[in-house]
Amino acid sequence: MFRRYFGDAFPSNSNLAIDLCKRGGVSSTSQLVHLGCGPGTVSSILSSKFGCTISGIDPSPNLIGIGITEWKREALEFECASLDKSPLIDAWGTHLLTESRLSVVRNPSQILKEAHRLLSDDGILMNSELVVTNPSLLDENVNRFLDVIFGQDSDCSMDGWVSLIEKNGFDIIEAREERQIMLSNRKKLGRAMMGFRLLQRTGRLSLSELGLGAFEDDFNEVVNSALMAMDEGLITYGSFISKRSTP
Repeated sequence: MFRRYFGDAFPSNSNLAIDLCKRGGVSSTSQLVHLGCGPGTVSSILSSKFGCTISGIDPSPNLIGIGITEWKREALEFECASLDKSPLIDAWGTHLLTESRLSVVRNPSQILKEAHRLLSDDGILMNSELVVTNPSLLDENVNRFLDVIFGQDSDCSMDGWVSLIEKNGFDIIEAREERQIMLSNRKKLGRAMMGFRLLQRTGRLSLSELGLGAFEDDFNEVVNSALMAMDEGLITYGSFISKRSTP
């Protein structure tokens, strides 16, 4: 159901992944690591587009199974592993792509340290993340919801992401807001909520099972406020290109 509503790259999309790889200088001679590759759809698109070798890593055995079944070929491999401790050797990749994976973990520095290990000298990190431009203007329940997802101490502003990336061994080349991505997601979320409400009413969707039990009573209000924040640009999206720094 999730794939039908949102696609395989949500909250990013394949066009942004292609654009990041173009801006990051991916070519046919590149060796790209895709951390958090999901079911492999975007990895396959990038492999076809750039003709490069790609190693996709994801912690979900079900998603990796889809990738192996649907997309695996000579220049495209998939492995099931933690994003902060992959089986690839040091300096494996010339480029590394991750899409919104730093946004949804409590310690994104661990993934950035792994990215630093996996990249060769002067290797290029390309990542895209959820961005909160001004938490003080968000509805209180939306802030509470974001705290549950991101953690209370996280700084998801553009400057916050730049600071985090630089503290973990990278030099920022480019950081820019990708507001059109979140506007597209806003439409997807609006459509999906009709299906989610039906599943809730029929007992087939439990927020408690998703770790969101505190929002069972006011989930609709939280979602509506979040959609409004997307319209206003308070919740948006950003992309970052960085070079692995060396001591």
